Amino acid sequence: MPNLNMLDMGDKFRSLEVLLAAALEMNWSKDDESDIAVELIDIALQRCRALRQQVDFPGVKNA
Repeated sequence: MPNLNMLDMGDKFRSLEVLLAAALEMNWSKDDESDIAVELIDIALQRCRALRQQVDFPGVKNA
């Protein structure tokens, strides 16, 4: 696993922000848009889990 630097962390959080903001913009009353919103949320959750694993990795030191 690669070590995360502050720029990487910012990019990771920004990508999560974009995914979740896009999900909020979807019209939940339309089936196709609600399906897309759920997929975006799922992707964001997967990225959160991957980010947590990188942060929890023993080689990464917290400042």
